[in-house]
Amino acid sequence: MLSKKQKYFLESLKEMVRESGYFPTVREIGTQIGLSSPATVHAYLNRLHEKGYLKKIGRYWKVEADTTTVPLVGYVPAGSPHEIFESLGEEVDLPLWMIEKAGGDAVGFKVQGHSMKDAYIQDGDVVVVRQTPSAEPGEMVVALLDDSSITLKRLKKDRKTFWLVPENPEYPPIYSPFRLVGKVIAVLRKYT
Repeated sequence: MLSKKQKYFLESLKEMVRESGYFPTVREIGTQIGLSSPATVHAYLNRLHEKGYLKKIGRYWKVEADTTTVPLVGYVPAGSPHEIFESLGEEVDLPLWMIEKAGGDAVGFKVQGHSMKDAYIQDGDVVVVRQTPSAEPGEMVVALLDDSSITLKRLKKDRKTFWLVPENPEYPPIYSPFRLVGKVIAVLRKYT
């Protein structure tokens, strides 16, 4: 994730590339962004390179594919449900193609618990959810229960009713009334 200053630097840099059609010089970047030290500009460039936002080919820089951010709005239990939207004040960076393909508004939730472990979703992962009131049976969803708690489960349906099924036999299905917050479009995991 990027700090606010890094994000501002990257967005300004992208705008300069869009306007001019080429990657600006260190001095041009400094002048445009208001940084008088070329060393500071280099530090920002190197940090963005380390984080995968810039590519260096020889002595030339290139902006990597456009990304966008989605807000990380809270924790979603993959276990027992709990209250919705504990705002985390963070954002998750995603490639634009992922959001464009999904359509609609996307948000991120940090996963807590192990009820979806057989679907390879682990405690600490981030699920990206497209907010929608509907989903197809078999899709993974975030659902709001009657008691205002949320949970991450797989949507199932028989002839008459829908229910939520965990991907871990140690947890029971949920049959109580619920409504969908959205469906999962991506799972992000950081290895370190």
